Amino acid sequence: MSRILIADDERTICEAFSRMIEMEGHEALIASNGKHALDIIRQQHPDAVFMDVRMPGMDGLQALSVLHEENIRIPVVIMTAYGTMETAIEAVRKGAFDYLGKPVELARARQLLKQMLALSASEDAHSVESEHSPPSTSGTLVGQSAPMQELFKLMGLLTTNDMTALITGESGVGKELVARGIHHHGMNSSEPFVAINCAAIPEHLLESELFGHEKGAYTGAHDRRIGRFESAGKGTLFLDEIGELSFLLQSKLLRVLQERSFERIGGSTLIPLQARLIAATNRNLELDVVEKRFREDLYHRLNVITLCVPPLRQRMEDIELLARHFLEQTSQELNKPLRGIETAAIQRLLSYSWPGNVRELEHVIKRSALLARSDTLTIHDLAMPAPARDETPPPARESLAHLRMALREALHEAIDQAGAHNNESGIFQKLVSFAETELIAEALRISNSNQVSAARQLGLHRTTLRSKMPKNGE
Repeated sequence: MSRILIADDERTICEAFSRMIEMEGHEALIASNGKHALDIIRQQHPDAVFMDVRMPGMDGLQALSVLHEENIRIPVVIMTAYGTMETAIEAVRKGAFDYLGKPVELARARQLLKQMLALSASEDAHSVESEHSPPSTSGTLVGQSAPMQELFKLMGLLTTNDMTALITGESGVGKELVARGIHHHGMNSSEPFVAINCAAIPEHLLESELFGHEKGAYTGAHDRRIGRFESAGKGTLFLDEIGELSFLLQSKLLRVLQERSFERIGGSTLIPLQARLIAATNRNLELDVVEKRFREDLYHRLNVITLCVPPLRQRMEDIELLARHFLEQTSQELNKPLRGIETAAIQRLLSYSWPGNVRELEHVIKRSALLARSDTLTIHDLAMPAPARDETPPPARESLAHLRMALREALHEAIDQAGAHNNESGIFQKLVSFAETELIAEALRISNSNQVSAARQLGLHRTTLRSKMPKNGE
């Protein structure tokens, strides 16, 4: 039987966890704050800990810091109802086994408990050796949804090393903020963070921007220029829109990553690459590799760790939180007192699909705040995009219902026609074949006849798609 500590000032949380722990056949220990938790850990040596962040006196992160300083190796899961990027990253940096948002799902807690006990049994509890970085509110990622909490945890793991990382996601999701967050909380946060958009600079200038050049290297090179690789020092070099690099620059970048050194254009001196490289793209690089638009060897060099930033439509529960965050920022920028957003305005924001993601939401809130006539943002103040003003997208269930109704009508018509021509035999297989043919044809149309893309949209293997394609001509 193992002893499990629950450190939380909410009695209902402690009772629920105690019941779960006892049902698993273990003993539950209770602490109401961080100091009490440390006393129990030092005296009774529990095998695992579930600890809240916000508690009176010493909070959970402070207690976690003490465990780290005293080299007490015990798996700790941090819990909080106020999930922020800084909290999640700091929890992982200080050695937390995992990070749970409230309300806690007991099934997930039970799963983590088994993992922690297995880790304790192997006497190899997770510990992170790193220094504390002061928190910052500038450029903060905001989100309490499950996809964002998972992203924060992965960011936290990357702050303990200088591994190359690839950030993927649609335009406007905040890929550069992810890179800046990793750098700010990382081991070399005092070093420069250097960002460059590979799609915004012409190819003939981009090489010089990256590598620098010597005086006289080419016409117009009147002075030596230090490139981004060099100016990043021991910090972070962020290459945004990496998928837009030409094949020539892809080859040169690959060589830099392989040899960890480079030369300025027109120079012969090898300069060591000391910076960490983080790349980002809104493209599907796997597909680009298959279609020979991106080097496979470079892709694998960049794709050591991948962070996928979810689009806003997949984290709709964060919209209200983001809107209030942007409203507070705008209120300070405009020196205009804005206290909140009315419920009807929030509902309007939730009814829109946000193709421009977080960036689009931020711009809407800023425009709306500028137009607001009172200290509360109302539905009449919202400067929404035209499609959102003109119509409200139907809920997903209603769209699915319309699709099913249209499909039923098409099937009824097909069955009636088959009966009218005395051709009832094999109607099932014929309808299935017809539907399959139309699905493949539509997927190929949407993907501009790209078989790899069409297969991915349909959830088929490429060879399966090809085997079915001859039926289209029959």
